Amino acid sequence: MSDWFAYTIAFILTLPLPFLVIFYFCARKWSKHKLKALHRTANFTAPVFIIAVHLLLVVLFEKNFFPLILIFLLILLGLSLIAQYKLSKEVHIYRVFKGFWRVSFVLFTFFYMGLTMYGLIIRVVFI
Repeated sequence: MSDWFAYTIAFILTLPLPFLVIFYFCARKWSKHKLKALHRTANFTAPVFIIAVHLLLVVLFEKNFFPLILIFLLILLGLSLIAQYKLSKEVHIYRVFKGFWRVSFVLFTFFYMGLTMYGLIIRVVFI
């Protein structure tokens, strides 16, 4: 049982894009609304992409970048807080966190795709 769990987690962290598609279709069947399914997918797969980017950075550069990722996330949260204050002059922590989480999902998805392409090019061209 524990092997199955470990293999599932390894599959999700190694290939988050197929997991994202599978999760989206399951959420779409469950909620019957495309926009709600998209938001649920972003909310639940953001940590997967953050961890996947960290693992890709460790594999590609053989260094631990997790503290830098945490600092980047805190800066992104601060920018989201400032943006909320500038737009509405009133800060709602739930809305700030929701916006921060969605932006981090988009950014880390792009980081993951970019690092994957970088890793493929480096491995094909230089090895």
